[in-house]
Amino acid sequence: MHWGLTWSTVKDVLLTGTGMALILSQVFSASPSDILLVTGLALTVPSVAAHAGALLGGHTGGSSSPPSPPPGPPPPGSSPGDAGDAAGERLVTGG
Repeated sequence: MHWGLTWSTVKDVLLTGTGMALILSQVFSASPSDILLVTGLALTVPSVAAHAGALLGGHTGGSSSPPSPPPGPPPPGSSPGDAGDAAGERLVTGG
């Protein structure tokens, strides 16, 4: 957990801060450098992607569990007990 917190801090503070400083220095420069502007944008990408994913409800990391199946009737060929549906089991067994 310690490395995750360290990476998050580095990503949010150092990379993003350096990227923003480069971008702003080039925006207000009399002769902006394309390479420095692109470098500044590249430094902000990891943090921006993580925050955008959080705002949009997405998960940018690896999934720890498989996605849940969509609601509705079970697919053909599966029994009601496969989904753990107690009401379906009562209908099948008459109980």
